[in-house]
Amino acid sequence: MPFKLPLLFNPRRIAVLLWVILPVILATVHGKPCLAKMKIALICSGSVTDGGWNQEGRDAIERVGKKLHARVSVVERVSPVWAVNVMRDFAMRGYQLVIGHGYEFLVPATQVAAQGVKTRFAVSGADIAKPHIATLNFDLTEPSYQLGMLAAMLSKTGKIGFIGGEKIPSVTACFRGFRAGARSVNPHIRVAQAYTSWDQPALSKSQAEAFIQQHIDVIYQNVDAAGKGVFEAVAQADRRVKKGGDPIYVFGCNRNQNNNSTCSKFTPASAVIRLDRAFMQVALAVKTGKFTAGIKPENLHNGVCLVVLNPRLFGSVITPRMRSALAAAGRRLKAGTLSVAGH
Repeated sequence: MPFKLPLLFNPRRIAVLLWVILPVILATVHGKPCLAKMKIALICSGSVTDGGWNQEGRDAIERVGKKLHARVSVVERVSPVWAVNVMRDFAMRGYQLVIGHGYEFLVPATQVAAQGVKTRFAVSGADIAKPHIATLNFDLTEPSYQLGMLAAMLSKTGKIGFIGGEKIPSVTACFRGFRAGARSVNPHIRVAQAYTSWDQPALSKSQAEAFIQQHIDVIYQNVDAAGKGVFEAVAQADRRVKKGGDPIYVFGCNRNQNNNSTCSKFTPASAVIRLDRAFMQVALAVKTGKFTAGIKPENLHNGVCLVVLNPRLFGSVITPRMRSALAAAGRRLKAGTLSVAGH
């Protein structure tokens, strides 16, 4: 009669037990939690390779996911009409956080959140409070003020321009800050504004060319994917400038566009939103059970919105005096002793 191992010591059962228990033991040894991964979704209206708002959103949420060891899903080119279905699908799949990356997702997020789902929702670039929604109000007004100062110091013609993708509050705030900062340096400076599109580079290029024909020599653009057209217009104009002539400059927006491949030599600065900081704050709130609805101000004061100068242009374009003036304005804006509304 063959010898049989007791049931507890059956090799097959031991193998199964090890398969189940070993990952838990290893996780404990390495100090990692044994809970299921957090799941975060980001919904974008445009291409995540637009070189601006949507691409920075994708990059930011991926950085957050890596730090939190979370599972991240990004969906691009979602219209507000389809956003309700996309958001509801993520909620049904157990995602803890869904971020609508843009003002246009505020209504869809509100509709899905009102259905009593456990998923938490945030909308970036919104400034209106809605039940169950965290609205991340990115305010580039003060960094735009600093860009306006720099534009006035760089301009030789006394004419500067702003091109926005759409006339919505977050974009018009950039224009108001830009104009105020420029007028603080040169009260007589002329500041033009135009609104084109987010995803039509040719249209924004045409507008930039029209500005340049009007002798506008510094352009601040906030048009996301269409920014490529503005950069092209500036690059082409600068190739026509004779040696010793006065160049045309352009500023980036939302992400650091100082190193753009088209005209980085003529991009002195960008107004930047540190989306990873804002996304991390809301993700941690969800993860720790401290999520609250309402407007979350994201601005110069908490370090989410700031000006990034192009270090390659220090000395040749951006003088020490300019850097000092911008830094001083930044300190006063943070302290509240300088008001954009006062200009």
